[in-house]
Amino acid sequence: MEYLMQNKARLTPIIIGISLVLIASLLWAFVFKTPACSVVVDGEKKFAVTNKSQAEKTINEIKLAEEKNCAKKLELANNIEFKRSLVKKSAIIKTADLEKEFQQILKFKTMAVGLEVKGEAIAYVTNSAQAEKLLKEIKSTYEEQDEGEKLVELAFVEKVKIVEKMVEVDEVMSPEDAYTLITTGTKNPEKYIVEEGDSLWLIARRNDMYVDEIVKANSLTKEDLSLGQELILVKSKPYLNVMAKVEGEKVEAIPFETVVETDKNSTTTIRIKQNGKDGQKQIAYKATKINGIIEEREITKETVLEKAIDKIIVKGSAVTVASRGGSPVVGSGALDWPTSGSITNGYRSAHTAIDIATKLGSPIRAADSGYVTFTGWQGGYGNFVIVDHGNGIVTRYAHCNSINVSTGQRVVKGENIATVGSTGRSSGPHLHFEVLAGGSFKNPLSYLR
Repeated sequence: MEYLMQNKARLTPIIIGISLVLIASLLWAFVFKTPACSVVVDGEKKFAVTNKSQAEKTINEIKLAEEKNCAKKLELANNIEFKRSLVKKSAIIKTADLEKEFQQILKFKTMAVGLEVKGEAIAYVTNSAQAEKLLKEIKSTYEEQDEGEKLVELAFVEKVKIVEKMVEVDEVMSPEDAYTLITTGTKNPEKYIVEEGDSLWLIARRNDMYVDEIVKANSLTKEDLSLGQELILVKSKPYLNVMAKVEGEKVEAIPFETVVETDKNSTTTIRIKQNGKDGQKQIAYKATKINGIIEEREITKETVLEKAIDKIIVKGSAVTVASRGGSPVVGSGALDWPTSGSITNGYRSAHTAIDIATKLGSPIRAADSGYVTFTGWQGGYGNFVIVDHGNGIVTRYAHCNSINVSTGQRVVKGENIATVGSTGRSSGPHLHFEVLAGGSFKNPLSYLR
């Protein structure tokens, strides 16, 4: 106190200055700011209102309108607080603009029904009836089987649960959108409308996809397309996969064998003594399909209807050709890729080969050492080459543009035997490559290295 009295003259201007600053600040606050309610949404200050009751009324009116629109009871998803404070007049929203401002930020929750796979909800629909119908539609896509097959069991691979949960309205999907998401793994897949001249092979090649990927994404049971048909172009990764167990009967070809005989009276000639002919067998089988594609097949009964007739080649004693007797040319058993390119159509029950797309005229190489048992035109296969590698392994090369070998010729692994073409029943240049083991078609990918 004594200090203050002694320094009164010096401190007075300071005190007056501080007082003036405080007064000016208060005057500025009341002149340029005004008491109002700040609207805080989910912890973030959005704007201010002068009338809290009017703001609450507007929120309720928006909620009622949304409930009427979706015909469901809703709850506000946002956490909204009103805090009294001084705010700039420019931050205050006019009553007439309240509805517009709140509509941009308000979110609502509703009770919905989710399809849960592996503990995670993958899609929400309006009610249980929609969910049950959706699951039934996904399954029914794979009810139709190939001719001669009987459906034994149809089930989802994954366990799926139907659960009720409060979710934001935007998360609830239409049954159509939910179907697309569950079966393809994406909400907004690219789509394509089939035009004249299109084929699955061409569409796949133009979109850097495999034919099998298009087949799976669209649940196609056959490869025929129709004008105007809509296709989903996405590499399908379904959330739910459908398993079908079937029993069936069908007639399959028994590929003929090629036998080489030696003519001791000749040294250099090769002639065909007897043309080969495929036989026929009837098989009964059990198969497991995933999304329409055979994953496992067990033959339960086999009856030969017509035996295959061997093709007999007679060679001169100086000609080196593979033979069932004598010194056969036997391949290594590990097949090399016959040409470079991308696989546009994979192996399955209706397509016993892989299709490798590449440029017209690209070389086709023998997948392994062996001898050529057929060259020439073969109906839908076009220009066709068959190579026998011994030990029951045979490779077949279809749609060739040109053939560089002849029947009875010995070939070594990697030797150019033909060029890629589009002959026969083909929609573009590619190699249709088949592998047979013990007379039955096999997936070439299991043999290629």
